[in-house]
Amino acid sequence: MKKFESTIKHTEESLTGLAHMQYDLFCATDRNVKTLISICLFAVGALNVSKWWGLLLIAYGSYLFSSKYAAANRTARQIFQQLKQADGGFPSSKYIFEENKMRVITLPNNSELEPLPYSKVEGLGEDFDNFYIFRNRYGGYVIPKSELGEDKDAFKSFIETKTGKIFRNRHSRFVGLRQWLRKRENEPYHL
Repeated sequence: MKKFESTIKHTEESLTGLAHMQYDLFCATDRNVKTLISICLFAVGALNVSKWWGLLLIAYGSYLFSSKYAAANRTARQIFQQLKQADGGFPSSKYIFEENKMRVITLPNNSELEPLPYSKVEGLGEDFDNFYIFRNRYGGYVIPKSELGEDKDAFKSFIETKTGKIFRNRHSRFVGLRQWLRKRENEPYHL
């Protein structure tokens, strides 16, 4: 039985958003190592600012620190180039959310991909315009909030309940605290 339905015609913005969310959800170790290296380079450069290479270290450390989505943007550009070479344009999809699974139908040929059981979802993300559902760390789906209208809060609650995960908002720094509090609510000694 269908609970929710959404359709998307991908754009450069939607695919870039998907790549950024993928980086946020699955590349935390890479991001942390990159940040640590950039801070070290900046600090060593600041201690040696009177030497020419000190300024170079400061500049490179600053670049590393500020280029958070460089890898994600590179991936998105590669996808854009592949789409342009294939002359197929940006893909369109229809998502049907049922009680125990998500169905994905490619448009306009209406071919259905293998359904995704909610128990197999590896990550959930959200930004101002879209929800993101990742089947694994290498691929996911973009669900525009505008397609859900007033049902977006009900949709969010439904998916979080079915997957046992919460939507990670890349603009919020308190997601970990929210997860911990939710987990604590269900512990027997907290009830």
